[in-house]
Amino acid sequence: MKIYRQLADIKPGRKSAVTVGTFDGFHPGHLAILNALFEKAAPSDLRRVLVTFHPHPRKVVGNPDNPPQLLNSTDEKIAMAAEAGIDELLIIPFTKEFAAHSSEEFVRHILLEKLNVQEMIVGYDHHFGRNREGSFEALQELAEKYKFHVYQVGAQEEGGEVFSSSLVRNLLLEGKVAEANRYLGYAYRLRGTVVKGDGRGKGIGFPTANIVVDDPDKLIPAKGVYAVEVGVDNILYDGMMNIGVRPTFEYDFLTLEANLFNFKDDLYDRAIEVRLHHFIREERKFNGVNELVEQLNKDKLECEKYFANWRTKNV
Repeated sequence: MKIYRQLADIKPGRKSAVTVGTFDGFHPGHLAILNALFEKAAPSDLRRVLVTFHPHPRKVVGNPDNPPQLLNSTDEKIAMAAEAGIDELLIIPFTKEFAAHSSEEFVRHILLEKLNVQEMIVGYDHHFGRNREGSFEALQELAEKYKFHVYQVGAQEEGGEVFSSSLVRNLLLEGKVAEANRYLGYAYRLRGTVVKGDGRGKGIGFPTANIVVDDPDKLIPAKGVYAVEVGVDNILYDGMMNIGVRPTFEYDFLTLEANLFNFKDDLYDRAIEVRLHHFIREERKFNGVNELVEQLNKDKLECEKYFANWRTKNV
């Protein structure tokens, strides 16, 4: 997959099928758009192009008091686009100057001049251009004017709920990670680097990896204890993770601490990936270390039971 991070890097090539959007989450709704893209590209062997943005448009033109919380970092989005089968990924630097472009300017200067678009596929709620002026109806008019085709993919639903990034975000913020994963189509992931902590976990028999997430805009789920898989050097280990402020030890800043089962190596300064599967319990303050250790042993047993059942169902 070719990756372009600047418009100037693109050399005009053969005709393309294009879709445009933030694609935050790469959930089944997004995959339905990509499937339509592949179908339209196949008969004429068109380039399959995904156009997205960095940073997220809401970070530039949205409410500064309510910054976006992302389901995917840019690196995760790149990996998922490649896995899906995209030929070319254009990550447009989103600035206030870029946001001022009209929908017609976007079509002429990017879709036509840079990408030689012949087929364009968009989602049911797609808008683009200055102040989101570009509706599907406006896009149809531009397609007729500039001689390309445009198609709209309808909303994808399950159980009466539309697959959407907003739905997944809300579920994660409520700690409903298993339900969020159902609408994502995979276990929600956090990537980061392990940093030195205060060693308290090791001292009570539960050594933890203290994780600093790579992307500061990445959504952190609700506080609590979770059953997780932790990827280290492409090997997955079962474990449990606490997201919270460690009230038993009177900390007041948010930490992400993962305890890996059956892992003895040193993790400091190493990159790891945490896959959240199941919410175990809320974080709470204990009456001393002994009570905390007793609860941690119960949490570990519950996590082990969860993974045993999960793997039986997914064999």
